[in-house]
Amino acid sequence: MADLSRINFKRTYELGESYEDIKNRAFRKLQRYWDDHDLLTFNDESRSLTFTSERLIPTDINKRPNVMLLFSNPHPHSVQQGMFLSRTTIGQENLFWPVMKASGWLSIPNEPENEDQRADRFIRAGHEGPFNLIFYCYYAFPTNYPEDIQKIFGKKYFTKKIETEAMDEFRDTVQDIDVEAVVIFNKKIFNRVSQDAVDRYIKRLNAGELIQSQVKNSNRPIPTFLTYPTGWRYHSDYMTLRTNNLEEIRKAIK
Repeated sequence: MADLSRINFKRTYELGESYEDIKNRAFRKLQRYWDDHDLLTFNDESRSLTFTSERLIPTDINKRPNVMLLFSNPHPHSVQQGMFLSRTTIGQENLFWPVMKASGWLSIPNEPENEDQRADRFIRAGHEGPFNLIFYCYYAFPTNYPEDIQKIFGKKYFTKKIETEAMDEFRDTVQDIDVEAVVIFNKKIFNRVSQDAVDRYIKRLNAGELIQSQVKNSNRPIPTFLTYPTGWRYHSDYMTLRTNNLEEIRKAIK
């Protein structure tokens, strides 16, 4: 079974004078998870917030290239389950996994696999595929939607604390573990970490275009690729479009 401490980690934000406002806004956005104090704990005495996040960096790195799969931020349900892109609340497999399998990125056992087993396999880099995969969230704080982070913390705290922390940690991680490419599932995150920003991009992806740039302000060239969001299915042939795009990215990295 997986040691989930290698995926889930704790972080504390000191909120100071903004504490009560942030706490109230967090309750409105995360009311469903409010009683899970392992996920989210407000400390009235210290005026701080401690939360659980997720990050998966394999412990058994082998000779395959290291590729980072970069997401916006964790979903609370995923954090609770102990593995990225876990089954939905009604038990359905996240579409991410069959799409990645069909595009040649990774293997999925034919028999059912629970979240602990999947986490353990990717921690050990025990999957078939061309790359060691790093599952990484740009922002650490878990919400249902990425835009909720700034709505909860406010623009000032988000810009000064959360955004600065996110960029610094991202740059350190891609350098420290020798990431050779970054595949990004969110346009805003792509624009934050890449030299070249994009605007409307779904039509470009649908037309078969490979959207590519480089990590900005890096001491070595690290290509970035923008792909469809993990939950995107707004086309009659969405499975083929997503699979083809990720297959082209895989070939471009390899």
